[in-house]
Amino acid sequence: MSKTGAALALAGLLAVTGCTRTVHDVATPQVDVLGSMLASESELNTIMSTTGLRSKTALRQPAKLDAGERASRPECVPVIGNAMDSVYQGSGYTNFRETQFADDTDSLEVDQAVAMFDTPAAARAVAAKTVGLWRQCAGDTLSMTDGGSSKSYQYVMAAPGRIDGVDVTHDERPDYPGYGDRRAVLVADNVVVDVRISGTDVTDSQVVQLAKTIGGRNSL
Repeated sequence: MSKTGAALALAGLLAVTGCTRTVHDVATPQVDVLGSMLASESELNTIMSTTGLRSKTALRQPAKLDAGERASRPECVPVIGNAMDSVYQGSGYTNFRETQFADDTDSLEVDQAVAMFDTPAAARAVAAKTVGLWRQCAGDTLSMTDGGSSKSYQYVMAAPGRIDGVDVTHDERPDYPGYGDRRAVLVADNVVVDVRISGTDVTDSQVVQLAKTIGGRNSL
């Protein structure tokens, strides 16, 4: 995750007046515990058996559709996109981290997000809402229209499943054979792990491995 600004750690700040030495306490930089759950660039490259994934974007709140972007069934956008505002709005999450990595030479994209809640029950409610939308949209085709070019993209949405305790689903792109999005959602105590991998010949095992890698780090 890229960081803006830098924290300057001052150790052993000392003021001497005559024979009296006064040591001033220095605040320790806060550790981003939630953000540290996310997989690193090297871990993502290992999971995806590649070397070209690089960090692109970091977010502190769930995303909305871009201005002018339209969906034929807005409720189905969480099938193709993870950590959407339409799911998390009003859910009571208290903290949120998201990072996006991409390999521009291979049309591969990995988007991972974690959201913290006050209770495990609240986290489970968001995961259940997500999976419920997946089921509601299964078997249908979602059409997304780009506001800038007015070009439409089709997504054929599959029925969700559950693998090794992780809820998963995927879509296919009829205009781009072999290309699609793999989605997974997992609850780890009071944290929702919400991930997406988009690319050619991506597998459920890869998105499950990513979700479990992140979820296994929750010691909050």
